[in-house]
Amino acid sequence: MYQFVNILPGFPQSSSWSEGSLRGVYAQLRRAVERRDWAQALRLVDLLLQRSPDPAQRQDLEHYRLALESHRSSNGDPPPPQWPFLHKPFVGEFPVTNLFDHDLPLGEEDGNGRFVSGQGQVWIPGPLHPCGKSDGHAGYDWAMPVGTSILAAAPGRVTVARPEPAFFCPALGRPVRGLRVRILHEPAGLETLYAHLSQIQVQEGQRVAAGEVIGLSGDSGCASGPHLHFEVRRLNPTNSGQPAPVDPYGWFGPGLDPWSLHPLGAESLFLWQVGQAPSLGACWQAQQLSGPPQ
Repeated sequence: MYQFVNILPGFPQSSSWSEGSLRGVYAQLRRAVERRDWAQALRLVDLLLQRSPDPAQRQDLEHYRLALESHRSSNGDPPPPQWPFLHKPFVGEFPVTNLFDHDLPLGEEDGNGRFVSGQGQVWIPGPLHPCGKSDGHAGYDWAMPVGTSILAAAPGRVTVARPEPAFFCPALGRPVRGLRVRILHEPAGLETLYAHLSQIQVQEGQRVAAGEVIGLSGDSGCASGPHLHFEVRRLNPTNSGQPAPVDPYGWFGPGLDPWSLHPLGAESLFLWQVGQAPSLGACWQAQQLSGPPQ
């Protein structure tokens, strides 16, 4: 089936899609074929068929789709991937106050004034929004008292355990340096980040087990109140070949995840072990709180 990976040498031009977005779709298609996820591969081919204005390329895609369907009929679907590996990074339940922005999780480099949740809900981000306050937010925030134990979400090696470089925080109007821990999970090709800590209780280079205390929550850095900022970054495969933030809750919205199509983006998969995903509470139905899509 590897011949199905390198299906087309070029990329169609489209007035509604950038070449980078198309490359993102082809990158996803390549990975879907490599992991034998035929259902996802067929969805991606259908998307390309909808978007391609080139009749010759559409014909190639239609032939390719028939080949995928034939292979799926002959060989069946593989067992689901063994991705879920995350444990809850704290004990108990705390309210989530900020979600992952799938319409560009690039922090201050985003600035498009549009927030897209993992369910495809769209709203204008703002400090008073119950679920999506920060445009370009690349992780999840849970409000919790200062001094709450923060746990390693998976086994790995601590790569960062120190204050972040000083930077100007617009929300506070002054320079800040927050305490953070970053853990590399080598077999999974992922890393996790724990920010705004009040104390760090691990050292760089140290190996930690899932559930091990790595620090205490706080409000250090660019934080308007005590909370944990938890972030997952995918090291490979990504569209750019560079690390990219991903949503550990995956994508459940209609169509394809916009971040997975971006030249700097990557696919988000559900990464929590059974029973370990922290509750998102009312933010799971955030559209009801935010009104109609903007």
